[in-house]
Amino acid sequence: MAAFYKIITFHNAPIVSEENHGELGNLIPGEHERPVLCSPVVAITIPSMPSHVFLVGATHPVPLRVPLSDLSGHIIPLRFEHHSEQSQLAFLHPVLDQYLSAIIPEEQSGYARIEGNRRSVAGWELFRLESLAANEITQRMELLAERLEHLFARGITVNTLLETIRAEAIFGTPELLDAALPFLSTLNLEKIATLLQQDKVLCETLARQMPEDPWASEGIPLLMHWISQRDRHGKIAPVSRYECPQSQTVLGVTGLHKDIASFAHACVHAMRRKVTPTRGPAILACVRNEGIYLLEWIAYHRAIGIEWFFLYSNDNDDQSDDILRTLSEQGIITWVNNPIKPGKAAQHKAYGHALSIVPDILDFSWVQVLDGDEFIALDPQRFSNLQDYLLWTETHPVDAISLNWRFVASEPLPEGEETLFRDPLTMRNSRFVRHDIIGDPGSRLVKSMFRPAQVIQSQAHYPVASYRYSTTICLSDGTPHTWQSPPAGVPASAAFADHIIFEKIGIYHYFYKSPEEWMWKSSRNRGDNPSKQGLDLRNFVDGWTGNFMSQISDDMRSGEDQWMAARRAPFLSELEKLKNLPGMMQVLQNIYTSYRERSALIRNRLQAENIRERHSENNRIFFDLINVPEQQNS
Repeated sequence: MAAFYKIITFHNAPIVSEENHGELGNLIPGEHERPVLCSPVVAITIPSMPSHVFLVGATHPVPLRVPLSDLSGHIIPLRFEHHSEQSQLAFLHPVLDQYLSAIIPEEQSGYARIEGNRRSVAGWELFRLESLAANEITQRMELLAERLEHLFARGITVNTLLETIRAEAIFGTPELLDAALPFLSTLNLEKIATLLQQDKVLCETLARQMPEDPWASEGIPLLMHWISQRDRHGKIAPVSRYECPQSQTVLGVTGLHKDIASFAHACVHAMRRKVTPTRGPAILACVRNEGIYLLEWIAYHRAIGIEWFFLYSNDNDDQSDDILRTLSEQGIITWVNNPIKPGKAAQHKAYGHALSIVPDILDFSWVQVLDGDEFIALDPQRFSNLQDYLLWTETHPVDAISLNWRFVASEPLPEGEETLFRDPLTMRNSRFVRHDIIGDPGSRLVKSMFRPAQVIQSQAHYPVASYRYSTTICLSDGTPHTWQSPPAGVPASAAFADHIIFEKIGIYHYFYKSPEEWMWKSSRNRGDNPSKQGLDLRNFVDGWTGNFMSQISDDMRSGEDQWMAARRAPFLSELEKLKNLPGMMQVLQNIYTSYRERSALIRNRLQAENIRERHSENNRIFFDLINVPEQQNS
């Protein structure tokens, strides 16, 4: 007979799921200074698995992830061992000898995560079960326990899982099959994925039972349709428009730690890995309020060999949607509307959607994740275009290429109201900021190009592969990308490289531009931060404006670009083609009018709120550069 419990940690705190990222944690009940939003978690035991518990959301399916472990999904099975007294248990990974450990909750939040990588048992690895009262056991829990028993009593095999789908035994308990994932070999998972791909009715049956799962309801059907179209017609053009619904917030939190969100997510990834691309490189980017640079950025990258752009946008208020609409209608980009729930970040949701839902991206051999102020720079003496470089690097095994970057210094805008409209950024700014001015963390960051079928998510600086598969990551010269010596005070991460290589290719980061553009940029929301509309003046503090001032004088510069000039003719030709698209010139005029109006509004707000007086004397020079006068006392 099934039983239902709360799990209480060594710190006398129940196990919960942290709502923003789904991580398993323990929360001391009560009011706290900085509360963490959490969902309650219950444990189910079933007769056929007497040494296991199954963790699930108490009131509804919630994503769960055990930090420092490969355990994730809407159900997490755990083995348990009795320790000392019978009431004390230790919980282990279902197939590995790794114990869970409850970190002591912080005083201010009452919360701390539960980690899954311990090799032995001490105090924090001990738990106890507390039976749920009868009125706490819902019909959903009872139905889920019944179905878990039916599934595990027959054994976790390819056939039993497919029969469960065909029998439509998932309705009302969409997390059911997630319980099988830790027990399923990668070979058998790939068999299931292949059988799903061959059976349209089976896929439709799965999607009907899991309408809230984006991988079951969209990812698998879109992929199957796209593959059938490509098989029928050969090379096909990418879809010009997609929608990434606001409700699919899960796409922004899943995969960032190599985690798989659901059974359908695991299946669609196995399917995507088998797709053979027919095209060259593409770019994946989030572009919000980038209208004044967007056409230059696209024209430049088309001129060096980028074949397509997957561009996600949300809440644009600079009229750049008109550029994106025109370019998508002309078959130059895929534009994805990516509405965001208040307080949620856009970037990871976009990457999760592109790399696990959108099938068209799989037709491209390489995808570069890039921002709108970053440009791929190639040594023209070595490579005529990006494809030449990729043919060279593909002579050795590589799934991801980590490109080092250089910060391009600011330059003042020349006189003239329309100068910005006439002169591309890449022609105005050409000197580099010294590495020591940028500092160790900034100068050692990388941006990555990768094979899209091999990954499930991407951070801003590096891709993330599923824990089931390994990837080979190299630096731009083909040597291994290592990150054994991170910058001081920074955790080891593939975002940083132990070595800076900039001999053949790299990223030019036009971070500073001009004082006026820095002011304009500083009032905008960042893609990896929670979404916020309107002017945001929180960045106007000494640290941020001081960042700009730190590179403004000549002795803070080192070297000058020698690569861009050789590519200027094809770039400018491509830019003219884009400007001459139907209606584009009027769109650009509207965008630059919007830019100037916003710049004037920022200056007025800065003066009205007397923000310059909150700065050090050095940083007040910045306000002189952007023509924000000191507020006069009346």
